[in-house]
Amino acid sequence: MKAINIPAEILMKVLVGQEVKVNENIKGVYLLVAKENSQPGLPSSMAACVADIALGQVQLQKLVRPLNIAVDQPDWQAYEVDEFFFTAEAHNWFGPEAIVIEKRFEDFQKEYEGKRDDQGRIPKDAFPEELVKPLLQADAYWASYRKYVNDPDGTFKEKFKPFFSA
Repeated sequence: MKAINIPAEILMKVLVGQEVKVNENIKGVYLLVAKENSQPGLPSSMAACVADIALGQVQLQKLVRPLNIAVDQPDWQAYEVDEFFFTAEAHNWFGPEAIVIEKRFEDFQKEYEGKRDDQGRIPKDAFPEELVKPLLQADAYWASYRKYVNDPDGTFKEKFKPFFSA
């Protein structure tokens, strides 16, 4: 598969669904990689998603589990990567789908009247399976993402706590 390095700020725009315009000569399906950087709160040298680029527009196709890719190439210049090494995510954890899942989790917690552990948490097995599965996927995604985000003061790590404790 072809991959391209792009500035992390532009990658984040793609992930959250904002419009990103590029040179109209760039066409095809690409693995988008945040180029190496040291900007706080942004990923660095991380493959993040597969996108379709056509007519000067970048359209997110699927999020992939964060993966280290550090290829010294100019921005927007294609190179080859092996698709074998990355895994597509079931949901876009930056988009509205994630908000809906998190809202269902919060609603369940508010309405739950059963047993809780000594710290007031609801046991994972008390949640419906259709809610547990995507939440575990989100936990795994953010745990992986944390490895690549520039977080010099720990703010990012503090912000994203797993839905379920180990």
